[in-house]
Amino acid sequence: MSKGYSATYFIICIIALLVMFSTSLVNPLLSIFAKRIGASGIYVGLAVAGYWVSRIILEVPSGLASSRFGYHLPMSVGLLLTAVWNILCALVTSPIQLILARALMGLGAPLFFAVAMTFVINLFDAGRRGSAMGLFQGIEFAGTIVGSTFSGYVVSLLDFRVSFLLSAAFVGAALLMLVFTPNIRRQSGVSGTGSELSLSSIREVFGSRNLLIVSSVTFAEFVMSSGVMFTIFPLYANEELGLSLTSIGLLMGSRSIGFVVAMLTMGTISDRIGRRPVLMFGLAATAVLVIALNFAVSFPVLASVIFSIGITTGAIWIVSPVLAAEAVDPSQRGAAIGTYRTFFDLGSIIGPIIMSTVMENVGHAACFYIASALLFANLMPTLRISESL
Repeated sequence: MSKGYSATYFIICIIALLVMFSTSLVNPLLSIFAKRIGASGIYVGLAVAGYWVSRIILEVPSGLASSRFGYHLPMSVGLLLTAVWNILCALVTSPIQLILARALMGLGAPLFFAVAMTFVINLFDAGRRGSAMGLFQGIEFAGTIVGSTFSGYVVSLLDFRVSFLLSAAFVGAALLMLVFTPNIRRQSGVSGTGSELSLSSIREVFGSRNLLIVSSVTFAEFVMSSGVMFTIFPLYANEELGLSLTSIGLLMGSRSIGFVVAMLTMGTISDRIGRRPVLMFGLAATAVLVIALNFAVSFPVLASVIFSIGITTGAIWIVSPVLAAEAVDPSQRGAAIGTYRTFFDLGSIIGPIIMSTVMENVGHAACFYIASALLFANLMPTLRISESL
């Protein structure tokens, strides 16, 4: 599997793994923490969405930052900001403070993830890009398996606030690895394929039909993931099904395992049969499974459904950034990745706010149906995606 992959590529993968692990130590249970410090209704959704508010502004500029600063500096700054604001989250005492702290934490994520994804895409040609991105995200989300699985145990043992500090420590370790690995700085000093941030380049990127369709699919998937899986489901599982924090963490871990299975397979499959069939499978299967989740009650059934959702959403995640990058000229890949990421930030903002409001006024079941309908609505546009494979 490692044949043809450089040491730099694998080090970037490990750094991403550490960052995702640190994020997953708290995020799966964040809505519960928000309620414990006094949040209710829409404020629960805003606490989850706060992280994504600042990201939506910075994704496109971050995607283009490598053309001016190289890859190394933006990634380093992004990790530093993430570590600092994790510490701030440990100190909050009210829902408003948590919302603001989460929004500030989101400043660092685009600088690392948008630039890292652009770096990985530019390391490979079209024949290897799907499998390389799949392996990158598979290793990255292996951190989510461990973090999500043990999040309930860690929070129960250490408390939410200490968990935020532990998260900051792991991001700090990732930053040290990035800073003190000389071959990353050497190979990522200049991108060579970026373009300056300008109105004309952004206009050309937004003129791509493929990119707009992929962005819409990504928006729908993140409305479901952030709004249902990370906001509504933990509350529903804890308050209505009576599951402990440790059990909820294990369920989130099962999703992460499915995610990694998809990341290690769907990229290679998309290189062979095309991106569009894999994307359509992910959309249709996820829409069905979200409805099934509404009817699951026992822990084994919940784990099976959530594991399957991990596989199907993983199919969407792996092909979407590749399609986004392939939809434009190589010189505009940074902007395309930034645009794609802007739409999943938008879904991550709107999803928790809408779903928490719907749950408060109508009940949890409506949230599952709304998310499913939004995914189904993207099937027809996805048929119009054109491929060169």
